[in-house]
Amino acid sequence: MEHIKNALYIISYLMMVAVVLLVTVFYRQPLASVLLVFLIILPFISLASGAYGYKHISITATAPTESITAGDEFRIRFHIRNTSPVPLLRCTLPYSFYNLYRQDDEKFSITLAGESFASEMISMSFKTSMPGMFTFDAEKILISDPLHFHTFTGKVNIHITIPVMPKVVPLPDKDLPKFEGEPFDDIISEQGELTRDIRQLREYRAGDRLRDIHWKASASAGELMVKEYERSVDLMYLLLPEIIKDREEGALVYYYSLGKKMLSSNMGFRVAIYDPDTKVFSYMNVSDSRSLDESLYEIMRKKASKEDVFAMYMNQNPASYGVIRICQDRIILD
Repeated sequence: MEHIKNALYIISYLMMVAVVLLVTVFYRQPLASVLLVFLIILPFISLASGAYGYKHISITATAPTESITAGDEFRIRFHIRNTSPVPLLRCTLPYSFYNLYRQDDEKFSITLAGESFASEMISMSFKTSMPGMFTFDAEKILISDPLHFHTFTGKVNIHITIPVMPKVVPLPDKDLPKFEGEPFDDIISEQGELTRDIRQLREYRAGDRLRDIHWKASASAGELMVKEYERSVDLMYLLLPEIIKDREEGALVYYYSLGKKMLSSNMGFRVAIYDPDTKVFSYMNVSDSRSLDESLYEIMRKKASKEDVFAMYMNQNPASYGVIRICQDRIILD
C-alpha cells in the first residue's frame, strides 16, 4: 500500500518536471532552467534526508493507569521523537488491537508527523464493548522522506495489555452458607488452612502472630501463651469460571459480580483457572478487591475453552466439594 502511495507522488512530481521542461525548451527562460535543475536535484536531497532522518525517530506508547470497564472510552498516548534536523517526515504506525478472546489478523494504522528536533505527545481514543485482556501491538514504523518518494521501515517494540473489567451486575439476595474458618489466613501448609478450632496452648515463640496470643491464659501463666489451631483442607468455596468459546462475557461478568458480593460479606474464596493449552488448573486465593482483580487478569490471559470445563475439573478432582460453577448466565452451587 505504501509503495502505491509513493508511486502516485513520483508520477505527480514527474508531471510537474515535464511541465517545467516544456517551458524551458519552448520559452528559453533562465528562471525556468534554474527551476528545472532544482527539481532534478531535489528528489536526491529528499531521499538522502529520509535515509538519515528515519534512523533518528523513536516512538513509545503508554496505556491508561486507571481502571477500565467494558463500554468505557480510554486513550493510549504515543510519544514520538525526531532528533534529526530533517522536517516533514510522515510516520505511519501499523498496529493490531484486539481482545485475546477475539484474536484476528486485521491491521490498523495511525499517521504521525516527525518534525525536526521535536518531541510530541499524541493520544488516540479506543472503546471496547466487552471485558477481556486487550492487546495493542506494533512492531514497525513506516517513514517517508519529505517528498514521499520512498518509505523506510524502522523497528519499534510496542506491546501493551489493557485489562478491561466487566460491569458488576446485581445478584439474587440468596446467601451462601459460610464455612467456619478463617478464609483470610495467610498461613498455608500441606494439611490445609487454619480453622478456628483450638488444638492446644503453648509458649510464645519468635515469629508467632500477636493475634494468636491467648491473653487470659497468658495472665494466669505469667508468660505469653499462643493458640495452636486445627487445620482443615476445605475452608473456602471454590469458584470455577467456565470460560467457553464465544460465551466468555457472561462468565466474566458473573464471576466478578459474585466475587464482589462474597468479599462484601467477608467471605474469601479460591478460584480455579483453566488453561486449555496445558489442560491444567491453577488456583488463587481471593481475600480482597486487589486479589479479585488479579485473579480476573489471570483468567482473561487464558484462552477460551472449547471443552466442558466442569467435566475436566471433576475428572481431575473427583472428591472436590463446595464448588461454585459460573457459566455464561448461571451460578450453580455444586
